Amino acid sequence: MSERRFRFDLVIKVGGSLGRRPGRLGPLMRRIAALARDQRLLVLAGGGVFADLVRREMRRLGLEETRAHRMALLAMDQYGLALARFCPGARPVATLAAARRLAIAGRTPILLASTLLARERCLERSFRLTSDSIAAYLAGRVGARRLALVKSVPQPDGRLGTREEARRMARRGVVDPLFPRHVPSGLEVWILDGRRKDAIGRLAATTAARPARYGSPGPGRQGTRRPGSRAGRRAGRRGTG
Repeated sequence: MSERRFRFDLVIKVGGSLGRRPGRLGPLMRRIAALARDQRLLVLAGGGVFADLVRREMRRLGLEETRAHRMALLAMDQYGLALARFCPGARPVATLAAARRLAIAGRTPILLASTLLARERCLERSFRLTSDSIAAYLAGRVGARRLALVKSVPQPDGRLGTREEARRMARRGVVDPLFPRHVPSGLEVWILDGRRKDAIGRLAATTAARPARYGSPGPGRQGTRRPGSRAGRRAGRRGTG
């Protein structure tokens, strides 16, 4: 398949909070690597403890938010490099062209997106923009069919069927406040609890099912379960996701 006609099936954002328990990363990333053999996917890392450190240093050093946010994008790259250690056949890449070549080969590209994102003038340079919104933006840019945010959230809520549901998730702190703005219409959106062993299995099991597209009424909304608000807010406020 030529790169010009290529389209990703799935963008997966792996939340930084999952890195706080390294024992969970190995099984999770191995499942993602297995999924990459059947689906053309792109992995984006959250910021995790690396972004948390940036936020602390922003306050300690008195850095302006735009500068600190650029540092947090670099923190996502750092976590992405760490994720590659746990994912068989994965390779960190800095360009979408390199990601496409890996995905065509059935491997797992982990996008180190800081350089690419630094050139995107449409993205807000503040901590309101986390890896959730960045993943949504990239999913639209690469023409992905589905987006999965794999996070530390209780009671995985599954698919988001409407824009209002996305706004509700943003108000609860499960996703960042800019997320509803950056999700393109026609994208199937999942929020999954990465601490559960079946999180990635749910994505694989629904590959052949008719998708519930973001922005459309009905099926996706009816099948949604909402995460608990207190823990959800904590997960949504950590670094860049």
